[in-house]
Amino acid sequence: MTAAFPRECDIGVIGAGIGGLAASAYAAELGASVVCIEPSALLGGQVANVGVLGSYPAPAAVSGAGLAEALKERCTSLGALLFTSRVTAIEATGRGFAIATPDGTISAKSVVIASGGRLRQLDVPGAAELAGRGVSQCDWCDGGLFRDADVVVVGGGDAALQAALHLAEICRSVSVIVRGQRPRARWRYLQAAADSERISFFWETAVERVIGTVSVEAVVLRSRQDGSRLELPTRGVFVFIGSEPNASFVPPGVERDSRGLIVTDGEGRTSVAGIYAAGGVRSGYGGLIVQAIGEAAAAAAAAVEALG
Repeated sequence: MTAAFPRECDIGVIGAGIGGLAASAYAAELGASVVCIEPSALLGGQVANVGVLGSYPAPAAVSGAGLAEALKERCTSLGALLFTSRVTAIEATGRGFAIATPDGTISAKSVVIASGGRLRQLDVPGAAELAGRGVSQCDWCDGGLFRDADVVVVGGGDAALQAALHLAEICRSVSVIVRGQRPRARWRYLQAAADSERISFFWETAVERVIGTVSVEAVVLRSRQDGSRLELPTRGVFVFIGSEPNASFVPPGVERDSRGLIVTDGEGRTSVAGIYAAGGVRSGYGGLIVQAIGEAAAAAAAAVEALG
């Protein structure tokens, strides 16, 4: 990402996850001047930590980091500027929007918000204290540390099941802890997990505590059916319990749903003219990478068209 501070642009894209990079590339391809603002030096968002993108249609296996790098190269080749900073506010001006960052203010005629979400933390005693010492949210980053060990995956969605399947290739056993009685993950992941001899499920079960001194030693599980408790020895706790939108900077006039996600029409337009949203920060996003790319392209196209 560049260190030069950009003062103005046609379209400011907030977030350099897969959606933000796709929006930046497409808007630049349509002839707009684009600045993409991302607080992290790691491009690709949460997807960057995925070793193999199972839901991304490609002729060969592709990693999240590989896809992000390809989109980054596409952005820079088209003239989109990638800038490392954190957006703190967006304010309407007479000519567009002022995007505030700790490094200064960027003037943009339109804004595409593709800031995605951050993984929700496990809010139980011991989880925060043992983060990085057995509690993790990246199986591809940390899974190798638990070779031939017993680990726990918390969550019942696609991310949790994908992590469980990956960890089952490395670890001795993987216990998947699911709060509900019905899975949220797609059938193919559930079927693959059911077929694995190393994966077991605890349904209608909550993690009540993470136990450990220097590192994780066990978790306390509580049945949501009868309230009974079980102390399950484990060396690792991988948490995939959903995400929260990165939207603290979104102006008050932008409509959001009960979860704080931005409400848009089918082309990414929000309730404020000139502000668009796509991907994980948008209400109704289904979680697929191809959907994020499609939404980002639609929002970018609408934003460029509005420039006149």
